[in-house]
Amino acid sequence: MKQITVRVPEDLLDDLEAEAEAADVSRSEYVRDVLRTREDTERLRERLESREDRIDELESQLAKRNQIEEKVDVLAKRVEESQLTYAEKRQRMIDRASLAERLRWRVTGVPVDEYDDE
Repeated sequence: MKQITVRVPEDLLDDLEAEAEAADVSRSEYVRDVLRTREDTERLRERLESREDRIDELESQLAKRNQIEEKVDVLAKRVEESQLTYAEKRQRMIDRASLAERLRWRVTGVPVDEYDDE
């Protein structure tokens, strides 16, 4: 092994010595371990980025799926509405109408042929 000299601030040196002591290794061995783990750290960073990309992709797919589900729900509601009976359409129109419309319809009749569920 080759020897190198590194100058570090005193507080960093204190941290290194404390961590080396906690790991029950020499300061030099601890620094070597830190340098070795940088490769592992880089691999972990790459995996993390890959997973973050996958999460973004899945969130995008989920958003598209939600849009499709909303469209299906609207379509199902339209199909259900198209299958309503005359009496059901009439009652829904009456339930949603203003007082003035209901009074007018008493005279003219409920225009069920104009039924539109908005």
